[in-house]
Amino acid sequence: MKRDITNYNKKPMKSISLNNLPLKFLLLITVFLILIFPLVSAAEIEMKSGFSQGETLLAVVSGNFLDQITRDNVFFYQDHVRIPMTYEVGKINNAFYIYALLVGKTQGNYSVVIRDVRYMKGIRESNEDIVRNFTITDNTAAFYVKPGFLITSGDFFLEVQNLLDKRITITINTPESFSSVNSLELLSGETKKINFVLNAESQAFENIELGSENTSYSVPVFVDKPEKIGEDNMSFKFEPKIVSVSMATGSDSKRIIYLLNTGSLDIENISFFIPLVLEPYITISPEIIDNLGNGSAKQIEIFVNSGEEEMTLEGKITAKAENLTTSFTLNLDFIEDYIPAEGEEEEEILTTCSQINGTICTQEQNCTGDFVDTSDNVCCLATCEQIEKKSSTGKYIGWGLVAIVILFLFWFFKRYKRVRPKVDLLKIGQGKR
Repeated sequence: MKRDITNYNKKPMKSISLNNLPLKFLLLITVFLILIFPLVSAAEIEMKSGFSQGETLLAVVSGNFLDQITRDNVFFYQDHVRIPMTYEVGKINNAFYIYALLVGKTQGNYSVVIRDVRYMKGIRESNEDIVRNFTITDNTAAFYVKPGFLITSGDFFLEVQNLLDKRITITINTPESFSSVNSLELLSGETKKINFVLNAESQAFENIELGSENTSYSVPVFVDKPEKIGEDNMSFKFEPKIVSVSMATGSDSKRIIYLLNTGSLDIENISFFIPLVLEPYITISPEIIDNLGNGSAKQIEIFVNSGEEEMTLEGKITAKAENLTTSFTLNLDFIEDYIPAEGEEEEEILTTCSQINGTICTQEQNCTGDFVDTSDNVCCLATCEQIEKKSSTGKYIGWGLVAIVILFLFWFFKRYKRVRPKVDLLKIGQGKR
């Protein structure tokens, strides 16, 4: 007799409550987000993937960083070989900015690497290298701009150079926070500075647009407008606040900055303190400033003597007087066989006239007080006064008297010659008068 096995060993199925489904799906989604979140939330470098030769590279690094990114953490490579590069690093709001000059770099594959910086990768901490690859094409940029980004508290300038073998015109689109010219012409190879006057009375973050031929830039400028200092306050500061020196190993270099008295009272007995990490490589002159008058600026010379080994150093040099302190950051990058970019000098003045609240007098003006050399011209720390033109009346009278004397002498000798009697030598010989 056949057995009905249709339901043989068939266990009754457990009923699944619909109320349990959302919880299971929620757990699955949570695990998925934990796995995928590091991929979408980690630190990254935003920049173009390709650049022309000589172009200025600009990169923005975003992420949840636990450490500050400095020049010590940024490296450039060509085909996995580290190369020297002229570059700067700065922080604006919550992002880090890097610009680099690609002048002298040939066509090929490159990369920028950020190393030894802690950041959040999802819910965990990471210090993995942040890498961004890019290429340099066989095209040549029309011009470069320096710097590629700017943090300022006053008037400033951007430096541009024509990289083509013909004349170019650079158009300048300036936001309302700044005032400048609308365009600039450059001959082949010519370098010029574009001056910008600050109109904003408070903090501002703007972009200046520059363009010519096949090249365009959007230069971020962050204005950190300081509060006005009271009449009874004492204050001083370095300008600029960041100094970066890239140089060959076993060489010397010199940079000049200024210490500015921004208060209304004189500051006396200012001394400088150099951190131990920088002490073997730099000296500062003068070592002590006896007196820094209100509104005045003192030139500070930084002498750098690099070691024989490649290294990157960073430290803050501090000026102290009574209960006042101020400092600037010095970045040193010693690179074997380093070749400076075109226009980069071993001795360089880094401060502009506007940074020390000075004025550049015209040829028709005289400075009524102290003046110093700055990167853009001779800078007057007092007032520029118009040169009074001397009256030419006295000069005309003098020349008139000379002319009268000459005419009188001419008339006198001519008349004397006409009335003088003739001499007969024959009569004189015969004894006749």
